[in-house]
Amino acid sequence: MANNNPIDDDLLVDVQEVYSKTEQFIDRNQKPLTYGIGGVVVVVLGVLAYQSFVVRPAIEAAETEAWRAESYFAQDSLNLAAYGDGISMGLDGIADKFSGQAAGDRANYELGIYHRDLGEYAEAMARFEEAVSIGDGVVSVLAQGGIGDCQVELGDYEAAARAFKAAASAGASSSAEQVLAPMFLYKAAIAHMELGNTSEAASLLEEVVSDYPESQQFSMAQVLHASIAG
Repeated sequence: MANNNPIDDDLLVDVQEVYSKTEQFIDRNQKPLTYGIGGVVVVVLGVLAYQSFVVRPAIEAAETEAWRAESYFAQDSLNLAAYGDGISMGLDGIADKFSGQAAGDRANYELGIYHRDLGEYAEAMARFEEAVSIGDGVVSVLAQGGIGDCQVELGDYEAAARAFKAAASAGASSSAEQVLAPMFLYKAAIAHMELGNTSEAASLLEEVVSDYPESQQFSMAQVLHASIAG
């Protein structure tokens, strides 16, 4: 369904603030990613809510309902965000009531983060799968990457590598390519290293080095590529 309140990709460029637990397995191998382990305070989603409700006043009821839940989410008030405050609808209700609209799809993505950080990976992946279909050039990419994060936690590095590569490919077609593509290429490379696929890992790292020299992953990818490519 068409959305009367489209989300501009340039409002979502600070995707390094989307935290996950994936870094834990990388830290164990002394190969940290470029954003920290932590909670689920997603600054970009606070901006998104502000843009939807304040800058461009909501036209659809879905956006009005989503504003309060997304505000709670951006403030790290996760239970209120997920299930509401007794007055305003939570993300869970928004996802169900407004399925197929942008607000409902965003709610699924945010619920994916919520469940992922609680260790409820099956539910998280189900929510992320719903969000992948958004069609938004940033949120859907992050949702695909979220699936990879969950697969890492489950120890399925093959599935994680596939998810990260899919996210990198989709990210390369978005306006936030310079952030999204190298971030997920790097994560895919790390997953392949966990599998012992050094040749594939080296290829992915080389892509980061050659195509994204301004990315935050560049220096780490360069060093790591040199160490495994010989």
